Amino acid sequence: MNGTLRTRVLALLPAIMLALPSAPFAADNVKDTAHPEVKSGTYCPDEASTFLVLEELTVAIKSVSQARESLLVLSDVEAATTLLTRADAALALANGRGSGARVANLIDAALAAKRDGQPKATLTWMLPIRLALKGLPDDPARSAAARDIDSAEAIIQGQETGDVVKTLLQAKQYLMCDPLHIPLRQALSHLARLRRDIAAGTKPSDDDFSVEIDQLNRAMDYGLRHLNELEKR
Repeated sequence: MNGTLRTRVLALLPAIMLALPSAPFAADNVKDTAHPEVKSGTYCPDEASTFLVLEELTVAIKSVSQARESLLVLSDVEAATTLLTRADAALALANGRGSGARVANLIDAALAAKRDGQPKATLTWMLPIRLALKGLPDDPARSAAARDIDSAEAIIQGQETGDVVKTLLQAKQYLMCDPLHIPLRQALSHLARLRRDIAAGTKPSDDDFSVEIDQLNRAMDYGLRHLNELEKR
């Protein structure tokens, strides 16, 4: 962990918290019908992982801002492309931080195998998912995800009826942190569009870059709030 970043973040927290809006995040109102004891989308990273997310978001925001200047002011396409690639790498790391997010990434791999029409490959992913689940705290979220993983495996093997994709997505959602991962996923998706446009010879507008930075700031705002809450415990 970057000690300098940690010191700066902690020093700025009081001012940042006063500046941020007090509106609740969407995940505060999430209700789940399959496992009502679990509030889906609230499995958020610990303190150490949150500091790393903040560091990676800082890299991404700086890189996108510099890419905007390189492209729109200096007309340096090569520099802008390099900077956006750096931002993409930082966001990919941030999106996988936290033990729950790592399990969710494995579930994504199983879903990708399903989309590719490889049911046997999907089944192969069940073992690493189970092993990763065992590394999580024994809590209702892990138990709910484990039950859905069991059900998905049974559906693949023809022992149960149901929708494998829906069941795996539900298991994944128990291990996600919506107020962090939703803006992160949106930022990754929008960043991919920016990079495609530049590669195709289309220059994104200033507003296109502003949308990306706004999404990154949403994730940063939540990370700072979450860190503040963890520091108080």
